[in-house]
Amino acid sequence: MVRKLEWSKYFKIESHKIDAFINHFGAKKTYAMGLMPIRGPKGFRKLDYEFVEKDLNVAEIMNKLERAHFNTLGIVIKDTDGACTWDTNVGWNPTDRDILGEFCDAGKESDIKINVSFTSMNDAYQGYLHPERVSVHGKSGEKHGIKYKEGEISTHIEGEMRIDLPEGISFKDYQKKIPFLTEQIDEKAGKSRDTRSKGYIPLTSFMCPNSEHQNYLLALAEEVVKDYSIKGFFADYIRYDGAFTDLCTCHRCIQKFRDKYGNKPKLLKSNDWYDFKADTIAHYAQKLHNTIKSINKNCVSGWFCLPGPKKLFSRKRLGQDWTKLSSILDIVSPMEYPYLMGTRDDGWYWGKVADLFYWYFIRNMKKRAKEFKAPVLSVTNSVECNVKEMLKQMRGFDFGLGIAVFKYYGTSDQQWEALRKYAEEEIGLENLKF
Repeated sequence: MVRKLEWSKYFKIESHKIDAFINHFGAKKTYAMGLMPIRGPKGFRKLDYEFVEKDLNVAEIMNKLERAHFNTLGIVIKDTDGACTWDTNVGWNPTDRDILGEFCDAGKESDIKINVSFTSMNDAYQGYLHPERVSVHGKSGEKHGIKYKEGEISTHIEGEMRIDLPEGISFKDYQKKIPFLTEQIDEKAGKSRDTRSKGYIPLTSFMCPNSEHQNYLLALAEEVVKDYSIKGFFADYIRYDGAFTDLCTCHRCIQKFRDKYGNKPKLLKSNDWYDFKADTIAHYAQKLHNTIKSINKNCVSGWFCLPGPKKLFSRKRLGQDWTKLSSILDIVSPMEYPYLMGTRDDGWYWGKVADLFYWYFIRNMKKRAKEFKAPVLSVTNSVECNVKEMLKQMRGFDFGLGIAVFKYYGTSDQQWEALRKYAEEEIGLENLKF
C-alpha cells in the first residue's frame, strides 16, 4: 500500500477557507466521481452523442454511486467539442436532452451533491462557427506532422477524440450535425496516449481569451447557475493551448498588449508577454467568479490545473498563475493523471512511463503547493489504468479534503469494488456523510 503523505506541511491554506469548504459540502471528506456524458459507455477518447440521446441512464448512475458511497458527482456539462448538455438558449446541444437537469432532479432524492465541469477556451463547435475568435499562431511550425504558418488560426486535427458514424448514417449527413468532423480516419488503436482510439478525426480549436468567446462563456455560465441547483461550478481549460508556445497573436491580443506595455517588449518571448497571458486568464476567471456569485453566492467557483514546471509550462504555455487564480476562485482541482500516460497492463515499458510521471507529479506538487491560496481537491483517473494504479493515485493525491475519481464510464467492475472498499476502509463512512 502507498503510504499517505502528510500534505498539510506543504499547503498553506487559511483554516477558515478549509472550514468553509467542509461546511459547504457537509462532509469531512469529499468523495467524487466524474462523468463525461458525451464520451460514451466505453472509451475515454470518443465523442458519442447517440449514446447520450438513447442509452444514458441517470437513475442507474446515481444508484451505482450510492452503492460505492460517493457523496459528490462531477458532470462535464461542456466538453472540448463545445456541446452543452443542458437546456440552453445560448449554446449548442446536439443530444436533445437536458442531462444536467435530470441529474439535478435525481440529486434531490439522494445524498449526492452535483458539481459541474465547464470547458472554457477549447471549443471545436465555436471554432467552426467563429473562426475569427480562434487563437492565432505567432510563428510558423509543425506538430504531429501538421504544418502551420504564422498568422493562421490554431484550429487543428484533434489529438485524442474520435467519432464513429451511427449505423445507417452517411458521413455527409453526420457532418451536418457535427460540422467540425473531418474525413480522416484512425483505423488502428495504439498504446501511446495519442493513438489509443479509432474512428473519424474531428477538428479542435482553442479560442482567443480576449475575443467575444469570453462573453459567450459567461452567458452559458449564467444559464447554468441560474437554472440548476448545483453546489460547484468548475472551469476546465481555463488556459491557453499547452501544445504550442506561440498563442495568441491575434489583433486583439497584440493591441491590448501594446496598450499596456508599449512597443518595446517582445511578443511571445518577454516576461511582459507572459504576464499579459496570465493576466488575461485571471481576468476571465474574475468575470466568471463574479457571474456565478451574482446569481448564487452559495455556489462554489473552481478551476482545474495541470501539473508541470511553473516557468516553462504553467507560465509560458498555459498562462496559468496558480496564486492569482486560486486567489479569485474558491477551489482548485489539480488534474493528477499519471496513469493516462500508460499502464502496466500494456506492458512493462508503459507501466514504468506512468510510474515516472507519478513520481514527478508528487514531486511537482510538493514544490508548488505553497502557490495555492484556496482549498485543493485533486482529481485522478480510474479509466485506462488498473486497480493497483488507481488506488496508488487516490492515496497519493488526497491532499486532505478527499479525492475525485475520473471517470464513471470505463471504470471496471474490479475498480468499482475497490472504490467501495476504499470508502469503507480508508476514508470511513462517517466522514462521507452530509
